[in-house]
Amino acid sequence: MSTRAAPSALRRVGRPGDGEAVRGAILAATLRQLEAGGSPDRVTVAAIVGEAGCTPPSLYHYWPARDLLLKEASAFGWAQFRASQTDAVADGLHPVERLRMRGRAYLDFALAKPALFRVLFLEAPPGLDETPPETGDALGDLVADVTAAMASAQIRPADPLTTALALWSAMHGVAALWAVNPRLSSDLARAVGDLAQDAVLAGLAP
Repeated sequence: MSTRAAPSALRRVGRPGDGEAVRGAILAATLRQLEAGGSPDRVTVAAIVGEAGCTPPSLYHYWPARDLLLKEASAFGWAQFRASQTDAVADGLHPVERLRMRGRAYLDFALAKPALFRVLFLEAPPGLDETPPETGDALGDLVADVTAAMASAQIRPADPLTTALALWSAMHGVAALWAVNPRLSSDLARAVGDLAQDAVLAGLAP
């Protein structure tokens, strides 16, 4: 899902009746600022309105507090993450293979969007005191594949949520390591990620 506003929308912000265009342009600019800065603390209202082509009063009309805007913009990032997970798996794959594909997609997302990964997984926007719905949806998708793998005796029976979080944590550790060491090669990251997943899945074998 793209959050980039069309050029015409950016040119028209501020005109009467263009409320949705203004709102969309501000959200798109905020997400790009989050991606560029890699930390919510580096995103300023001045930078957002400068990129969106509007004024601070326009921003505060929709979001009375900056933290509310950052929270909504991060939801767009979570939607991108979940879409990358959905795109990684295909119908007909064995459940364990779906788990592998999800893990690789997780790492690929972190490598392709390192700043956004840090914002979503390492440095949540201030005021984000509850789990975004997309986070729960992505975890639910993973739990469903774990449950299917258990039902088909591909991994041993256990609590599906605990098992799903173990798999997620293994790949998250690799992704976080590369997030703070961006000079390490992507090929090495993927090799380490595959090894970590193999080790966890071997430990979960029936």
